[in-house]
Amino acid sequence: MQKSFVRSIVAVFGLFFLMGCSDADPTVSFLRPMDNFEFKPSKDVVTSTLASIPLKAECSRFITTVDLSFDGGTTWIASDTYDSNYVICSKDGQYEISLSNTKAPLSSMTINNGDTFNVKFRAWSRAGMYINREVNVRFVPPAQIKQGVLAGASVQTGSGMVLRGRIVSHQQNTAAGGAFRIYGRVAE
Repeated sequence: MQKSFVRSIVAVFGLFFLMGCSDADPTVSFLRPMDNFEFKPSKDVVTSTLASIPLKAECSRFITTVDLSFDGGTTWIASDTYDSNYVICSKDGQYEISLSNTKAPLSSMTINNGDTFNVKFRAWSRAGMYINREVNVRFVPPAQIKQGVLAGASVQTGSGMVLRGRIVSHQQNTAAGGAFRIYGRVAE
């Protein structure tokens, strides 16, 4: 019996010897990152309309909920409360939400041409950690183009109309009114 016990001990030590030892630090790695939540292509968005501002972020499937804040993180709103059509990360690795000035609190904010406002996002992962990200939205409405008065071949009515200069003919519907004076060149 002693011989079999000794043989077992020699076999175990031989096995450890054949496996080798290492001084390297053991590391744990995941096949997917747990804390990925990045807005693509940029964290700075320029929009010409406040009615619908679509935002997309690449994110880990470990993200369970995302909250957003319009006041610097004082109050947080759940994504599903703000936009019922949002897409959460666990479905396809993307987070999608559409901001709008028809919904509170953006509807109560005064945003003028050229203004930038900040939206903070807090993404919660299954591990209990949260990731903070920010998006800066700049409002730049399209430039207004002044519409010139066109003199066409159709009927124009009114009194006191005086046309001077070169006129380019355009198809035009009836223009009505009075006391018009047009000086200079009318062009397309």
